[in-house]
Amino acid sequence: MYKIAHISDIHLSYDDKNRFGEKLVEVLKDIQGRECDHIIITGDLVDNPEAENFQYLREIISHFELLNSDKLSVIPGNHDIFGGAPQGMNFFTFPTICKEVVYKENEDLFVESFRESFPEKTTFPYLKILGNIALIGVNSVDKWSQDKNVEGSNGRVTKEELKDLKDILNSVETKGKYKIIMIHHYFNELEDDEGYPLHNLWLRSIDWKMKIYGKKKLTSFFKRHKVNMVLHGHSHINQIYNIKGVTYLNSSAAVSPITDDHQRKYNIISVPEETENSESISIETIIL
Repeated sequence: MYKIAHISDIHLSYDDKNRFGEKLVEVLKDIQGRECDHIIITGDLVDNPEAENFQYLREIISHFELLNSDKLSVIPGNHDIFGGAPQGMNFFTFPTICKEVVYKENEDLFVESFRESFPEKTTFPYLKILGNIALIGVNSVDKWSQDKNVEGSNGRVTKEELKDLKDILNSVETKGKYKIIMIHHYFNELEDDEGYPLHNLWLRSIDWKMKIYGKKKLTSFFKRHKVNMVLHGHSHINQIYNIKGVTYLNSSAAVSPITDDHQRKYNIISVPEETENSESISIETIIL
């Protein structure tokens, strides 16, 4: 079996006041001990898109010899493009900061910071073939909009990106492969969080700025194009759920859970190799 470790939402900062760097090292040591073949990080790798934050993460990843396309796959989250509001900032100030963000510059900084992990094509969506697996990386961070994305944290897959995604999923390269989508934003309904009432209440209070537009259209698209699995983050909880026959994994509690029990968790996906008879993917949730 080919083992993929999925983590998300590290929110690393160079000063590491919140000790997320230490916690990431703990996660990577645990993954290393479980002999995983590949690691996927689905967005919000840093808390703010500054070069020193990306460099700090590079150093940690390099220490584990993961800066390699065969070992690591990453896609951006909203914090990697727009950042987050500094503690103590007036609530009406952050949208003005987001408005001034040069989206393409920060997307390019993200790609350059982890270029070794990308395939030859470094624009989104991208395709990476790992044996029996087709990994497709999608950037779901929406552009800034006064009406639709005032804090830069909502998501969208544009018509152009959806067309490129369709071409990838229908290509010769992905035929017969296990198709796994990597994206930042979540797709489940808030009712699915009822086991975590405090998390559910928090998410309900900010749902207007955490959603992905066109969610139903996307879930139908994934089903229609025979996607096996969608890996995401964004909501700082660990979840496994099913929509229209497609499995969705949320591994955004690996470093900084916002849950009632504060448990740090991530998921390991085991995919049959081409030479194996098994056709089913298995998922194991790891509690740290």
